[in-house]
Amino acid sequence: MILFLLSIMACSDPPKQSLQPEPAQGCPTDQPDVVIVSIDTTRADRLGFMNHPAAQTPHLDALAARGHVFTGAIAPVPRTTPAIASLMTGLAPHHHGAREVGEVMTASAPLARILQERGWQTVGISAMPVVGPDQNIDRGFDHFEVDFDAAADTLAARTLAATKGTDPDCPLFVWTHFADPHFPYAPPAQHPRPVAPACEAVVERAIAGKLARYRYYENRDGRSDAILTECTALYDAEVTHSDRGVGALLDGLRAQGREDPIVVFTADHGENLGEWNLYFEHGPNAHDASLRVPLVLAGPGIAAGRTASVATLEDVLPTLLNQLNIPAPKELDGHDLFASLRPDWVRAESGSALHARLGDYLVAGRKKRLHCIHGPRFSLCDHPKTPRRLYDRQRDPDLRRDVSKDHPEAMKTLAEAWKRWPVERTRQRVVRTDTHMLVATPQLSGGYALALYNHVTDPTLSQDISEQTPKVLARLKPVLEKWHAELDGASTEVSNKSKDEEQALRALGYIE
Repeated sequence: MILFLLSIMACSDPPKQSLQPEPAQGCPTDQPDVVIVSIDTTRADRLGFMNHPAAQTPHLDALAARGHVFTGAIAPVPRTTPAIASLMTGLAPHHHGAREVGEVMTASAPLARILQERGWQTVGISAMPVVGPDQNIDRGFDHFEVDFDAAADTLAARTLAATKGTDPDCPLFVWTHFADPHFPYAPPAQHPRPVAPACEAVVERAIAGKLARYRYYENRDGRSDAILTECTALYDAEVTHSDRGVGALLDGLRAQGREDPIVVFTADHGENLGEWNLYFEHGPNAHDASLRVPLVLAGPGIAAGRTASVATLEDVLPTLLNQLNIPAPKELDGHDLFASLRPDWVRAESGSALHARLGDYLVAGRKKRLHCIHGPRFSLCDHPKTPRRLYDRQRDPDLRRDVSKDHPEAMKTLAEAWKRWPVERTRQRVVRTDTHMLVATPQLSGGYALALYNHVTDPTLSQDISEQTPKVLARLKPVLEKWHAELDGASTEVSNKSKDEEQALRALGYIE
């Protein structure tokens, strides 16, 4: 849990408007309630029903036991705003407008609005300011609150307080977004927690704003490996606390008479815990650690079971609308999860590397802040308020000493490469099937390096099998090429951030 890092964000935003507006249609008394529960930064493989042996997630496990589990689900981008916007719209991020954390969703027909117009009462409660009114995520909600970094039990109580005043004879749509597993990992002291003094010391510095997080994200001098076991235990404890919050929420809704809703449980993304040399962070690469998400649907009309076929958060909206016999908007990117005819692949991209000093990524940083293009040794960096500078990352990993006068050729090479790669839009791109994942990584010289993985036999994604399985590569390459064309044709415009949004992003560790 992040705790209250910024006093300005500690206070809840006021409700958007009062409950029970005049609906476009009458109250559909024969329709079920709909509840979506999403937990930030929750890896699919750290839950009991996803076979993590040490998991303590009894409420989520019980939901999964009576529901349908989609074990092959991924986020379209492993960052909160684009993922939740896709969950709510059925659209890929380059179609709904929010391609990075904090950017504005431009889609006008999210799930809350569709249901609201058909007589549902709609309540949204978010513990993250990057999925709130500033991003238009509140569209269609009669009542919407942001309670930054509220603990799971607190957020459940806030949701139940908001739903208590709704009409029990009319269906209700509730979305609650919990935040607890997000770094820094600080599970509540009132619950049992692992002994983890080394990680807790780092967490305390992060909460106090005294930690250069990028040094831990990239495992500088082995410092992240040294605390990985402890931090992973604290992360698991955060997931356990979130499970308690979900249980309190569902039990509370049942006590209010909402006894048999359609329930969706998922996450916006996972968390890298050392995979592909990224620690305690998510987004800049497309490893399964961040890309895979849990996904469960339960309730009336949904048979219990498990499906391993690929799925994405974009599929949730069309699936729910079909369950409710409501016509889906045209031009959706998602598909009904229970339909017999579905593509046997899904597509995704990583987020951007938002910390400029993360040298493992070709382009890193924010457009309106420090941003760099990284070669094997040198980094060329821009800032809106300073001249372009060159750094020798091997000798100066914190990028403090300008060496542009000493290495004009390196500066020229990087400047030329930068013309090909936009800031905040240079990313890994992925095509994924039930068994394989094709990953395209941007290269300094231009184009993408391809790597093919069997994510079933090689869940760590450590063995490129392109040469051993040329037929699989040949089948997925045309899908990837169409994905390149679609993304390259999309707008690369980056949203400007308000001062409050900048503070929120800094508190969450996305900017320095």
